[in-house]
Amino acid sequence: MSKEKWDRNRSLLSPGELEIVINENPVSLQASRRRKDIVTSAIHKITSKCEFILTDDVQIYIEWWIHEQDRYESDSSADVDNIIKPILDAISGPDGILIDDCQVQAVDCRWLDFFSVEQKINIRIKMFDRDGWLLKDGLFFVHMGNGLCYPTWMDKENPENTLSVVEQMEIMLLSRDKVLDKKGDYYLARGLMSVQRIFHISRAKGFPIFKIEEIKGEIGAMIEKQKSKK
Repeated sequence: MSKEKWDRNRSLLSPGELEIVINENPVSLQASRRRKDIVTSAIHKITSKCEFILTDDVQIYIEWWIHEQDRYESDSSADVDNIIKPILDAISGPDGILIDDCQVQAVDCRWLDFFSVEQKINIRIKMFDRDGWLLKDGLFFVHMGNGLCYPTWMDKENPENTLSVVEQMEIMLLSRDKVLDKKGDYYLARGLMSVQRIFHISRAKGFPIFKIEEIKGEIGAMIEKQKSKK
């Protein structure tokens, strides 16, 4: 089952781009929580059904389709620069498709003339790394210390695979810190790290987070339990 999920989502993400379209008016950063929740709910109806979450950096393109008369002759429509943050917040987190909006390297936001009186928002997400994603089911973060967390995935059928990944992360981070202490060159030390970017713990809100020794112990117990059943 896991292999089928991986293959299905790998195929879905192979173009390196995703598109979300909602038939709602965008809201400004200063809008009420109730109005923001309308946009968030519309986005989550789509993103909560996604089996994957993106773990690397992305570029976002936002197109706001609105009738020209509403845009020019009314004061009710938001400023273009003000609609960005509520949208980024809505696509981030466990019900979104990003871990946090710190993954967004660039945003292109514009409004376009629309003959319909109804408004809509088109959100296009361009991945910098087509392999930068994990399945939501089984996703967790390993707290490596100093507030630094790695996202990874629990292979319940073969937990030794997950244990190997966690141990490699630990070794690479320790090696990085040694070089950083000795040379003081972040980018030189970064070469010893995994291609998977790291997250500060404050950016992983809402996701399962385990201290490294804690998760190593839990995985070890899973492995022993599987052995006892054979």
